[in-house]
Amino acid sequence: MKVDKDGVKVYTRGVEDSNIKEFKGDITTKSNMGSIIAIIDSVSAYPKWMMNCTYSKRIKSINKTSGYNYYVVHAPWPATDRDLCSYYCIKQDTATKVVTMTLKGVKDYLPEEKDIVRIPKLNGFWQLTPLAKGLTKVVYQVHCDIGGIIPAFIVNAYITDSPYYNLLNIKKLVESPLYPKTVLKYLKEL
Repeated sequence: MKVDKDGVKVYTRGVEDSNIKEFKGDITTKSNMGSIIAIIDSVSAYPKWMMNCTYSKRIKSINKTSGYNYYVVHAPWPATDRDLCSYYCIKQDTATKVVTMTLKGVKDYLPEEKDIVRIPKLNGFWQLTPLAKGLTKVVYQVHCDIGGIIPAFIVNAYITDSPYYNLLNIKKLVESPLYPKTVLKYLKEL
């Protein structure tokens, strides 16, 4: 385990044919799954809670549970900002009620922007497991090739920052008394 702070746990592991590690973070929240999915699925609000995200939008909705998104992530100097086109799909296991939103980078979905490096590969997921007494375990796991010429040892040195920050912010949002509880008709809660 690389991080165990504020209720967030983050792990890393090597990935075959890559010098960049994969991360997996988890946290337990006092929230239903619909409220968490509502945050993750509100793409245009990512700059409010997602680490270093400066711009995000839904490119195309296929239906209520799948589509394509676009994000821009600020990279500290001397690195160049990154962008990502990704496909997402939300599914629920009918027996366990576990909800998984898979994420897959689709490099050529949009033309590349000038002065921004396109993230060429990304695979990951958000997974929500309903627990007793109104709790939900949130897991966020991603492996990506960030593109460009940043050395892997630098990327790996900061690989746990994003899952820690993003999971902690989701917890703060859904547990805020100001955040409305969201019920999504396509999800079955416990």
